[in-house]
Amino acid sequence: MTSRKLALLVLGLAVVFLLVSSGCVSKSTHVAQIAEKQAQIDQAQNRIAELQKANDALTKGLADAKASLAAAQNENAQLKQEAGAMKDQLAALESQKAELDKALAAGKLTEESYKKKVSGLNWAIAGLKKNLADKEAAITAKDAEISQLQSTQASLKAAGEEQARKLAALTKDKNDLQALMEKTVSGKNTFIGVLIALLVVAVILAIVGFSRKPRPAQPM
Repeated sequence: MTSRKLALLVLGLAVVFLLVSSGCVSKSTHVAQIAEKQAQIDQAQNRIAELQKANDALTKGLADAKASLAAAQNENAQLKQEAGAMKDQLAALESQKAELDKALAAGKLTEESYKKKVSGLNWAIAGLKKNLADKEAAITAKDAEISQLQSTQASLKAAGEEQARKLAALTKDKNDLQALMEKTVSGKNTFIGVLIALLVVAVILAIVGFSRKPRPAQPM
């Protein structure tokens, strides 16, 4: 083996060694980077699932609150309608009693007849007033319930909007990580391709160096 061939062989082996060493280091680095990005993506996906579950619960809670509010408002409207009818009845009864008072004062009714009629009216008026007071108390309680439901609805809506913002931001982060990981994998593949190409070139150069015949010495 000539010194020239030996030099080419040593050079080829050195190039191969450097390429393989560089490739190993680069591969190890890329694998670590990919593993790190995948771990971050998995963590983001788990967090997204948690947020989605919480968001679904908030959505259901908001729907329930809206339904309860609508039912309470309808019930309150019915209570107020009934209370209005009671007030009309009470006004009519009190008007009848006032007419009886006028009739008694004008001598159109005897004291005994007046007492009989007024007694029944007073009983009806007292019962109606009690029922009206109960109805108004129910309306007051229902107003407080409606106010609480409105506050709950507003809180749930705000919480839902905040959850939606967090979910959108986290989904964007996850997508960015996914794109970065894909870019890292693509870069790794490109680098490996370059190493293979350089390795092929080094092998070809070594083969050419061994196969080239030495020139015959020129006669003096």
